[in-house]
Amino acid sequence: MRSKISWITLSVLILLLAVLIAGSLFFSNLLLHRETSDLAEGQAHLQEVYEEMGIADNFSLPAGEDITIRNGDIDLAGSFFENELDGDCAVLLLHGYTGTRYGVLQYAPLFWDRGCDLLAYDARGHGASTDAFHTYGYYEKEDARAAYDWLLARSGLEPAQVGVTGVSYGAATALQMLPLKKDVAFVLADSSYRDFRSIVTHQAVEQFGVWTNAFIPTTFIISQLQARFDLDEISPQSAVAGTTTPILLVHSATDEFTPASHSEAIYANSNQETTELVINDWGAEHARDILVNYEAYEVFVDQFLTEHVPGFGLTTDN
Repeated sequence: MRSKISWITLSVLILLLAVLIAGSLFFSNLLLHRETSDLAEGQAHLQEVYEEMGIADNFSLPAGEDITIRNGDIDLAGSFFENELDGDCAVLLLHGYTGTRYGVLQYAPLFWDRGCDLLAYDARGHGASTDAFHTYGYYEKEDARAAYDWLLARSGLEPAQVGVTGVSYGAATALQMLPLKKDVAFVLADSSYRDFRSIVTHQAVEQFGVWTNAFIPTTFIISQLQARFDLDEISPQSAVAGTTTPILLVHSATDEFTPASHSEAIYANSNQETTELVINDWGAEHARDILVNYEAYEVFVDQFLTEHVPGFGLTTDN
C-alpha cells in the first residue's frame, strides 16, 4: 500500500512540475518575444494620432530619412527627421513595448517648432529592426546609446543640445541609459516602470489573474537563461540615482497598466533638484496623457525645458 501511495504522490509531483515548467515557458515567451505592431499600420495611424491631439490642421512631419544603426549584431531601423528651422537641437525618441518608431512620434510636435532634428527607431525585436529577445532595457539601453551617438554625429551637436524622450518601455530604456550617457541634455520619461520584477508581477496578475503568481519565480529563471540577462539590473529606479541630468517624469493618475506609483518611486530615488514629477488627473489610460490634453502637456514640457535646459532650441525668447 505504501509503495502505491508513494507512486501516486510521485506521479502528482511530476505532473505539477511539468505544468509549472510548461506554464513558465509560455509566460517567458510572452515576456521575451511577444508579437509586435506592424510598421505600415503604425505609419498610417500617425495622422489619426495628430487628429486626436487636435493638431492635425497645423502640424505634420515631413517624410523621414530611412536609416540603419549598427550595434553589435543588431541593426536598428529608424527614421531621421532633419529640421529646416535649424534650432541647434535634437531629440532621440524611444517607443513603447510592441510598438514601432511611429508609436512615439506623438511627441515630435513638442520639439519640432523648436527647430530640433528628430531620430526614432524600432527597438530590437520590433518593427524592421533585427529580431531579438525583448529585455526591457538590459540590452536596449546599449542600443539607445548607439542611437544617441549616431544622432550626435549626424547633427554635429554637443550632448547638451540633444535630449531623449521615451514612452513606457522606451521611457524605462531612456532612464536606464543615463549611467552610460551622463551628459545628455534631458530625459522626458512618460509612464515608465520602476523595475522588471515589479512591472511583470503587476501586469501578469492584471492580465491573467492571481494564479500566475505560482509561475512568476520560475518564469524569471527561464527568461534569464533564454535571453542571457540579469533581471535585477533592469531598474530605472536604480539608474537615476546620483544623476544630475534633468529628468521630467510624467504619468497618468488613472494608469492601471503601469500605476503612477512607479514614477513616484523613480522620483524618490532621483536627484530632486534636477528632476520633476508630473502626475496628471486627466482620466487618461496608460501613456495617453499627451493625446488627451496636448496643450496642457506642451505647457509643462516647455516650463521644464525653460527651467532646466534654458535655451534649448528655438523659443519665443530666442
